[in-house]
Amino acid sequence: MMKHPSRLLFWLTAFVLASACATSGGGSDAIRPRANITAADYYPLSDGWKWAFDVDQDGTNVLATYVVVERKEGVAVVQAGDERLTYVVTPDGIAQYEGGAVGDYLIKNPVKAGTEWSVANGRARIAAVDETLNIESVGRYAGCVTVEVNRTDPARVTRTVFAPDLGPVAVEMQVQEGAKFVTKARARLRAVTKPGDLLATP
Repeated sequence: MMKHPSRLLFWLTAFVLASACATSGGGSDAIRPRANITAADYYPLSDGWKWAFDVDQDGTNVLATYVVVERKEGVAVVQAGDERLTYVVTPDGIAQYEGGAVGDYLIKNPVKAGTEWSVANGRARIAAVDETLNIESVGRYAGCVTVEVNRTDPARVTRTVFAPDLGPVAVEMQVQEGAKFVTKARARLRAVTKPGDLLATP
């Protein structure tokens, strides 16, 4: 795992939109966003949250877990394998946080299609706010938000899908090779443990 995921991908390490998270039309059985939901609600970072992802990178399949191990005021620490990632929740959204400085935003207000912001060596934008995903073992979520990040050096595109009140559920990364972009890795949410759950799902 990368210590600074923004340098190679957006949230995990270079993953691709999960094929197991099938997009379909919205239905009455889907979990929908609450009224007045904000960027922070698309990535809950309270103590006790745990996400498990199936990762396929360069032909290798692994299980990656991310656990919120500390939350103090607006700062959250996430254990990702041997690394610790620090984020800060601000009125603008959720950003990387290092050395007391706010870094790149993962998701930002207002949560609507077309919202854009600067990131290191590139730009980020909310590409969609109306995805409906069937997430295996978790449920069906409507109103999922896709954040697309375009960076240079090397040229790459990363797409992260966030489900309301659940967090990242899929990430896609493609790197430019010659005249085209090539998918380098993929991940999908396998299971999640919420604060108060007695047992981890994975």
